[in-house]
Amino acid sequence: MNLGGINFSELGRRYRITPIQQPERSAAFEGAYLSRLPLAPPLILQLDCWDSQADLTIPYDELPFLICHLTLQTPEGDDATMVLAPDGEVVSMLYGTLVAAPSEMLDRDGAQGIYFAFPDVSVRYVGRFRLRASLHRITGGPPLDTCVTEAFDIVTTAEYVAPPITDLTRHFDAQGVVRFGLPREAWA
Repeated sequence: MNLGGINFSELGRRYRITPIQQPERSAAFEGAYLSRLPLAPPLILQLDCWDSQADLTIPYDELPFLICHLTLQTPEGDDATMVLAPDGEVVSMLYGTLVAAPSEMLDRDGAQGIYFAFPDVSVRYVGRFRLRASLHRITGGPPLDTCVTEAFDIVTTAEYVAPPITDLTRHFDAQGVVRFGLPREAWA
């Protein structure tokens, strides 16, 4: 009996993560952790995988070993994940779900797909930013793929007006795999 593990890197797969919904704005939470407002709309990434014959496939055997991790960047691509706060302390600019596991859901046409959802990411200070997402195996190694979102704005809470809930957010929330935090009666 061979109990050796699968070496996924030898399977000849190619991966791509693509933002299918990107945040537009939110409000800075500064030090008010319990008053955080998530980026809206929430970031949703689609995972595509091609096998060694260049056929699009869902890598079911590998899904338990894949994660997607977020970092924050300036619009020019400089790292903005950690900053020096006004009191001199080094703090994280991001809070919430920064690492996501893959979720199998139906797209709006009813086809199976694999997605990473980030329903409650918040940014500490006012500014213009973008998110960088990296697809990794939990076993380590370099990223399998990376992508960045379009730039979005973080404003003060006094200036913030939430964008409308998107049809895509409603669609994925209705499948019960990923919850985006609003009660159903608020969606009417």
